[in-house]
Amino acid sequence: MAVQYRHTQPGIFSVAICLVSGAFGAVLLLNAGYRWPAIVLLVTESVVAILFSSLTVEVESRELRWYFGPGLWRYRLPLVAIKEVAVVRNHWWQGLGLRMAPGPRLYTVSGLDAVELRLGPNDIRRIGTDDAHGLAAAIRAALSSPAR
Repeated sequence: MAVQYRHTQPGIFSVAICLVSGAFGAVLLLNAGYRWPAIVLLVTESVVAILFSSLTVEVESRELRWYFGPGLWRYRLPLVAIKEVAVVRNHWWQGLGLRMAPGPRLYTVSGLDAVELRLGPNDIRRIGTDDAHGLAAAIRAALSSPAR
């Protein structure tokens, strides 16, 4: 299957938050005399920054795929499961990364724009992107394609 749409959004904001908070926390720990916890904090924040450094979304004729950073965890969704597609704007308090709390499942690395996918009455996914209209159009085109 050929990829019909592929877009990678850099997670500049999430990387900056991880690195700045890690450096600030490490300085506080070092000043308090805690060398090893400072090192562990810096390493942990660096790993999180790498894992959430970007979000890539791909649309094929039968499947929607997305993954963070280097692709350690990959998500797949058959297009036939999607009932509705809408461009939405998240609230800032919904955060970055993965959100699996009550309400929509959220996957985002930067910004507030997203594409909402309704799979059922209580099953909603939101994929954050800086190309929400392009992603929504690609999903709609794949949904209406006879190759499905």
